[in-house]
Amino acid sequence: MTGAVDRNAACSVKWCDETGTHAVHRKYIASLPAGLRGAGLVGVNLAQRVQPRATVCVELTVTTPWASTAGHLFAASCVADIAVALTEAAERATELHAIRQGNNE
Repeated sequence: MTGAVDRNAACSVKWCDETGTHAVHRKYIASLPAGLRGAGLVGVNLAQRVQPRATVCVELTVTTPWASTAGHLFAASCVADIAVALTEAAERATELHAIRQGNNE
């Protein structure tokens, strides 16, 4: 009965949180509620494909109640710029929301 044993076997990559046979090593960093009205989660992980010389990337995953999970691997060197852009967009969205609330729209 090797299937059950393999499914629960720890990964040999020390930082990997996955068990059993897997195609991507993952270290789960955060799972954050991000949808409107509480629908949906954004996951932030470290991820590395199981292949020779694969680089460690930052993975974002998105889950919703109505669709399957989607994910994307980002090169670590790009993530700081993405974080800046997300922060700027959040600030602008907050400002626009405040303006709309002030106009009672």
